Amino acid sequence: MRQRIRRLVDVHPVATFFALAYAISWLAWLGPVLGLAEPIRTLGFIVGGYGPALAALVVVWVGSDSVRVWARQIVAWRVAPRWYVAALTIPLVLIALTSAGLELVGTSVDPGLLPERVSLVLVSFVSIALVGGGNEEPGWRGLALPKLQERYAPVSATLVLGVVWALWHLPLLATGPTTFHGLAEFVDIAPSIGVRILNIVGVAFILTWIYNETGSVLLAILAHTGFNTANSTLVPLPLDVISAGDSTTILVVTTVAIWVIVAALFVATRGQFGYETEDSAVATRTAGSSSEVQ
Repeated sequence: MRQRIRRLVDVHPVATFFALAYAISWLAWLGPVLGLAEPIRTLGFIVGGYGPALAALVVVWVGSDSVRVWARQIVAWRVAPRWYVAALTIPLVLIALTSAGLELVGTSVDPGLLPERVSLVLVSFVSIALVGGGNEEPGWRGLALPKLQERYAPVSATLVLGVVWALWHLPLLATGPTTFHGLAEFVDIAPSIGVRILNIVGVAFILTWIYNETGSVLLAILAHTGFNTANSTLVPLPLDVISAGDSTTILVVTTVAIWVIVAALFVATRGQFGYETEDSAVATRTAGSSSEVQ
């Protein structure tokens, strides 16, 4: 029986991972639907956020992949310093583009609000890394992305992952415990959910680039955390406006800004988003050997 399960997981690792991630998270997020009281409701929200990581662990452990290799990339910190800079500054570039876009559409921003948010940014960054988004990355980028890229080109792989990742958020978008996630009636919020899905898919492309260039899930965690932190604290508008569920203008402008960054990365990487094929790796090694001979 165990061998049969292992064979199934080895043949369909990504599908198994997606199914488990949805099952774990969506079941954990049933608190608002079932009317569960605190602290069970909040505990379910936290556990659900770890659904992708737990699903990845199960797939790796049950299948033939090495748990040690999977875990090692989660804490892989020995990468070129420029990638730490990239992971932490691209969210700031997004905020700059969003601020410019808001001004263009007639929403005045106030950069003077930012200095007083430094402490909030630090606290938010740590909490988001642990329970607010960064904790998902051992699954999405740690398992699903590399498996998908074994079969598909980076753009196709990221589109598949991005859509699945975005739809995974649906219970949070509909019944989440905070005003940032909480939305009332599905019919009323369908357009907003559509834009949020485009937003998340766009972020997926940026995280693909970060992961492919570094092979480090840790860097993906930092970038994911950076995006969530910047979006929730650094848009230079009053915090109640940023966190409002119906802040459609901010959402749309931010989404457009994300896709501007994605387009720039697509052009700069020729659509590879940092993915090194076997042929390109051979070419790089050959070029290096030639220069050494010279």
